[in-house]
Amino acid sequence: MSDTTAAPLAPEETGPQDQPNGEKVAEATSRKTRRLSPALLGGAFILICSLVLAFFPSAFAPCDPNAFDYNALLQAPSAAHLFGTDNFGRDMLSRVIHAYTVDMQIAVFATVVPTIVGTLIGAFVGYVGGITESIFGRIVDATITFPFLVLVIAIVSVLGPGLINMYIAVGIIDWVFYGRLTLTEIKVQKRLDYAAAGQVMGYRPSRIVFRHLLPNSMTPAFVYWMTDMALCILLGSSLGYLGLGAQPPAAEWGVLIADGKNFMTSAWWISVFPDIAIVFTGLDFSLLGDGITELLRTKQ
Repeated sequence: MSDTTAAPLAPEETGPQDQPNGEKVAEATSRKTRRLSPALLGGAFILICSLVLAFFPSAFAPCDPNAFDYNALLQAPSAAHLFGTDNFGRDMLSRVIHAYTVDMQIAVFATVVPTIVGTLIGAFVGYVGGITESIFGRIVDATITFPFLVLVIAIVSVLGPGLINMYIAVGIIDWVFYGRLTLTEIKVQKRLDYAAAGQVMGYRPSRIVFRHLLPNSMTPAFVYWMTDMALCILLGSSLGYLGLGAQPPAAEWGVLIADGKNFMTSAWWISVFPDIAIVFTGLDFSLLGDGITELLRTKQ
């Protein structure tokens, strides 16, 4: 009768038993990290910097943006004036920084009313449908037939120059795009089972729309809002350049570019630095829109 000895356990059998759980935790952490895309992080960082400059411009501007200095007319960028000076001796860095306040206000005030109004109208029309949707479709067709900028310029020309009239002009037109996006999503959502279940349970239409359908239909409108803010900054700068938006001596990027249009060959910095600020701000909202889209797509 031969002695038998127990075979040693395999290394994988003697290893820690909680290794699979550790791998799951690491995988879950990795997934959460991947959701924060570089576009979203970069856009959030630029937005935070822009908001800080917009709320506290005097803390970063080295000079009074409207102070004339006739001893420093059209000075090139230097240690004393990093962005140079304009034809009145005003410090361009200070004016570009203070312009953040005006242009960020344009981004918010010109879009918040169209976003709310268009979303509510689109939700109502999408849920009711029928002839209401047909009428809304004709309004959309009539609006998108003409270029957006041309319509805004025409309305502002009638109302008069100024930021308030620009907000009114944008609000008259821009809500249509939010309404169309929300209407499309509401039509998709109301075909799903949870919407039918709400009707069977006797919920009021307002409860079905505002507590169930609309929260699940906000993603396209929210993503478009990011892009729309960048477009409204460009629009505000365009109107300021044409003399229909912010009025001198206000520090606004379009106004600053218009101030330097006659000095492009001798004092290029008057127009170039506001242009760079517009590009960076537009890039910011574009990155935010792309990052939010990717984040929501990952969650879905």
